[in-house]
Amino acid sequence: MKKEKKRTSISSIGEFGLIERLQKKIIQNNPQTIQGIGDDSAVIKSPKDQEILISTDVLFEGIHFDTTYMSLSHIGYKSVIVNLSDLYAMNAMPSQITISLGISSKYCVEDIESLYEGINRAAKNYKVNVVGGDISGSYAGLVINVTVVGFQKKNQILYRNGAKKGDLIVVSGDLGSSFLGLKILQREKEVLTEHKIPKLAINEIEHKLGEYKYLIQRQVKPEAKREVINYLKEKNIKPTSMIDVSDGLCSDLNHISKASGLGYNIMESKIPIHQQTKNASLDFNIDPIAAALYGGEDYELLFTIPPQQKKLINQADGLSIIGKLTDFKYKQTITKLQGGVVSINSQGWDHFKNT
Repeated sequence: MKKEKKRTSISSIGEFGLIERLQKKIIQNNPQTIQGIGDDSAVIKSPKDQEILISTDVLFEGIHFDTTYMSLSHIGYKSVIVNLSDLYAMNAMPSQITISLGISSKYCVEDIESLYEGINRAAKNYKVNVVGGDISGSYAGLVINVTVVGFQKKNQILYRNGAKKGDLIVVSGDLGSSFLGLKILQREKEVLTEHKIPKLAINEIEHKLGEYKYLIQRQVKPEAKREVINYLKEKNIKPTSMIDVSDGLCSDLNHISKASGLGYNIMESKIPIHQQTKNASLDFNIDPIAAALYGGEDYELLFTIPPQQKKLINQADGLSIIGKLTDFKYKQTITKLQGGVVSINSQGWDHFKNT
C-alpha cells in the first residue's frame, strides 16, 4: 500500500516557521549579495559604473498556471524564468530575486517546499540569489510575485525604442511551441475530467504527452535565453532594440514598432516553427503561423540589428532573421508564403481579454 505523504499545515508552524524552513534550503551563490534573507532588508553590492535594472511579475493560480497539469516545482521554476527573461531582454545580467507568496489554506508546508525546489533550481542554474520576500494568506489560491534585480553598463542597456529604419528583425529559437503545449495539456485535462473511467484514459493521455514532449516542456519548464546574450557579447553585436516574446511575436514586435515610430515587414517563410508545433497544429486545426504570431510564453528574444551584422547572425545556431523595419509608421505587414503582403495585428496574449 502506497504510503501517504506527510502534510504539515502551515498554521501549525506559522509564517516565521515556514520562512525559516525555506531559508535553510536557499543557496547563496552570487558574490554581489552582502545580506540575503534574515534581516529587514537585503543588501546588494552594485558593480562599479553599472545601472540597476528591476522587473517584477505576479502570477495567479488559474490565470497564469494550473496545478492540475503543472507540478509546484515546475511552477516555482517558471515563475523565476519569466522574470529573468525580462532582464535578458534589456541585455542585463540578473543578480538577485525576491519571492512573495499569497498561500491559500489548501496548501501545506510540503507543497511550498516543493514550490521552492523549483525556485532554487532556477536560481542555481542562472546564478541568482533569493534575497527576500514576503508570505501572506490568500483567498485566491496561490499567488506568486517575483521581483528581479540586475545590472548592466549604461551604454549596454537595450530599450525598445532604439530601432532604426532598415534594421533587420531577429528572433531566437522557435515560436508557437509553448502555446501548443498549453493546448495539449488543457485538452488532456478535459479528457481525464470527462472520461467515465479515468484510468482507461491515462494510457492514451500518456501517449499524447510523450508524442509532444518538446511542446509540453516549453510550456511547463521554459528557459531564459542567457546563451543568446552571451553570443551577442562574444561577437560584439549590439542590437538596436530588444524585447522577449512573452505575449506573442506580433504583440511584442508591435511594442518595438510603436516605441521606435517605425513599421515592419516580416516574412512568413522565415518564421522558425518546430516540427512538433506543426504536427500539433494539425491536431487542433490551427494554422501554425497563427500560433507563432499570436501564441504567448515562448520567452525567446526578439531584437533588431543593423544590416551589416547580418553575417554574424547567420553564423549562429538558433537565430533567425525574419524581416526588417520600414519607415511606414506603425504599418505592420507580413509577406505570405504564396506571395502578397497583408497587414497583421497584435492579437497576442492579454491577461484581461483572456479572463
